Amino acid sequence: MSMKGMINRGIKGIRQFHSIYHVNPTIIDLNKIENQILNKAYEEYVPKYGFNKKSIELASKEFGINGGGIFNFTSNSKDVKMELCLFHLKKCRDELNKLAQSEEFREIMGNNNSKEIDRLRSLIKYRLSLNKKIINELPGLLGYVLINKDRLIESMKELHELSDDLTYYSGDKSNDFAWYSKRISVSGLIIQSELFMINDKSKGFEDTFKFVDSKLKEIETAGYIYNSIEEWIFFNAVSIVNLLKSQLSRG
Repeated sequence: MSMKGMINRGIKGIRQFHSIYHVNPTIIDLNKIENQILNKAYEEYVPKYGFNKKSIELASKEFGINGGGIFNFTSNSKDVKMELCLFHLKKCRDELNKLAQSEEFREIMGNNNSKEIDRLRSLIKYRLSLNKKIINELPGLLGYVLINKDRLIESMKELHELSDDLTYYSGDKSNDFAWYSKRISVSGLIIQSELFMINDKSKGFEDTFKFVDSKLKEIETAGYIYNSIEEWIFFNAVSIVNLLKSQLSRG
């Protein structure tokens, strides 16, 4: 589906919102050799060989570098496989941001007559659609980045950056406790949707998109129910970690 088609599925209008809390730094600087290698590996070799060292090595050879050398790691893991997994998360967030800042986006969103939750729904579905090209490798990626504690911390940073982007571009203007509760709710929804997606055999991942609809309806119905930061942190820390362990430890 085209970018225009994806946006028109549920988003009828939005305007640009500005917040002192949201900035748009460069997510992937392709002037850097390590990102050029990662991009080559991601685009050409990950769909064939997965998120592993082989994909990095094959891409590196095209730049005249032997042994899969990456000179500047972007994460604390110093792990080329983790670098490639994080690159997928950053690449998809970069695509989402480019969409939201495009002229076509502003034209389509010219009439501000839709609800924030509807705009969020369409943006989440667009982000999930970016998994399609690597869907066969997604289970391995999720298992690798989320089961290990240190890798979980690295990936959760990127996940919450994504949640911030999604809520911001959907029109969220909250600046109180709701700012945090909305973003953690979206982070949880993204994790659950991707876990659902890896087992979805429906055409065009229609069942995954229905799953998103149902979960967003729950959020809309229940609202952001946590009134204290202690309650919110405790609930989400326990629920997300338990969800990951129960789903991904199976293989």
